[in-house]
Amino acid sequence: SLGIQKPLRQTTADFLTGVTQLGERRIVPGFEDRAPRSAEDFERMWIESTHRSIVMQQVSAFEKQVQEDARGHEIREFVDQTKMGAESNRLRRRSPYTSTIPYQFIQLFRRETAIMWGSRYTLAFRTAYQLIFAAIVGALFNQLPETTDGAFLRSGVLFFALLFSSLVAQAEMVAAVSGRLVTYKQKSLSMFHPGVLALVQTAADMVPNFITIALFSLILYEAAGLAQTAGQFFAFLLFLFSGCLCLTAMFRLIGNASPNLDIGHTVSGVILLFSILLNGYLKPPGQTGWWFRWIYWGINPLAYAYKALMANEFRNLELKCTGASLVPSGPGFDDIAHQVCTLQGARPGELNVLGRDYIAVGYQIYIKDQWKNFAAVIGYWIVFVIAMAVVMEFVEFGNTGYTIRVYKRRKPKVTLVTEDQVSASKETLTFSDSPTDEQILAGTTFTWKDLNYT
Repeated sequence: SLGIQKPLRQTTADFLTGVTQLGERRIVPGFEDRAPRSAEDFERMWIESTHRSIVMQQVSAFEKQVQEDARGHEIREFVDQTKMGAESNRLRRRSPYTSTIPYQFIQLFRRETAIMWGSRYTLAFRTAYQLIFAAIVGALFNQLPETTDGAFLRSGVLFFALLFSSLVAQAEMVAAVSGRLVTYKQKSLSMFHPGVLALVQTAADMVPNFITIALFSLILYEAAGLAQTAGQFFAFLLFLFSGCLCLTAMFRLIGNASPNLDIGHTVSGVILLFSILLNGYLKPPGQTGWWFRWIYWGINPLAYAYKALMANEFRNLELKCTGASLVPSGPGFDDIAHQVCTLQGARPGELNVLGRDYIAVGYQIYIKDQWKNFAAVIGYWIVFVIAMAVVMEFVEFGNTGYTIRVYKRRKPKVTLVTEDQVSASKETLTFSDSPTDEQILAGTTFTWKDLNYT
């Protein structure tokens, strides 16, 4: 129908590539004026042909089948989120990714929950381990008295709660280093943004971490006999949970920013050591040298979480001064007017010490800053998550496990050839099977000469 003849014994591939070559194609006699000569002619003849009508009918039948199929909505949702669908205007034209960031987030979240379900026994073991630790610490600090003897012990319970959360969160550093090779490979295939994976991991960890921290807090809180009000318990749970999220994001950031596991262990160990030593429990900030004080106030989220827990516990507590805290003490010294309570924050002539006065004098922690400290922990958490997403998106280390071969795009020189030029060039071509005089004089090249087998 096009008026172009396929020569005998010519392959289909050669015929199709030669259709657009004026010097190769053969026009059927009688079609010299109707055969297509330009791309516009080919397009017009395709639109007017019956083959296009058949293809369009097949496409319409497939679309109708998709609409009637039970899974049609899944296919439409997938297409809408790609560059072929309705969400294509939200994608950068030069972006190698074919789906939107919200769609990537949803699919990665499903995958992350499936991975967690696959490792549910590991999660159950970790939860059981934390509950056993809570029971052990609660037994050691069982039902702390509301006296001066229990003042330092209460701060110790809060410190151990944060300490254990820190040690558990440190395991995320190893997981971040060991799992990033897979992420690099998937990034090379343009499957998703690694930064989106960082947000997904943070969101997916919230529910299991909250359940674990809630059970841990319930056992430890009741066993140690901390402040018995609902508001203070839920505030304790909130502060401990936010501290756990912040530390988890921090160690993941360290893991993704470390070239290898050895450097990650070193950096995380040093940071964890200084965070524990300078969080305000082992050494209050007033007793810390100025060369370390900037760590306490500037880059230690553990210190702010500890201050929030301390303010929540001691805000309504009254500590009765007993035992060795009363000077002088013993038989005959029963008049508080002639005694002094040695606990920090004690007032002359009073037997009870307010908890808020104790932490203000001894730890420089103030009740009015409780929610400011909580906001600081949330701020650190947001910064760590954003930094982790940026590092995962743009930073790669070591042998990533894949290679990319880049081919330089060739720009062939295109020359316009008319049919007159083609026919003229054909006339100048001559064919001869006989050798030329130069070839005869040059002789023939042999591989071997003067062979001797004796």
